Amino acid sequence: MGNNQLKMNSLGVAIGAGVRVGLEDNIWFDSARTTLATNMGLLKRIHTIAQAHEREVMTPQEFRSKMQLEPGNGKYGRKI
Repeated sequence: MGNNQLKMNSLGVAIGAGVRVGLEDNIWFDSARTTLATNMGLLKRIHTIAQAHEREVMTPQEFRSKMQLEPGNGKYGRKI
């Protein structure tokens, strides 16, 4: 999605669809490419947009259940 990540995420929230965020889609937080993105910064921005649209954000547990993934870090996460 690159420079269009914010626009596409905003559209997804507005129409009631899901959104995807992450550094694999865009390493820049802004379209002027002056601020590097962080996963936490991208997530916070989506939460703000979702809140403005009165949309609920799915918890990680709800997402894992919906996608039929193992709970917690499971085999997908970090090994401690």
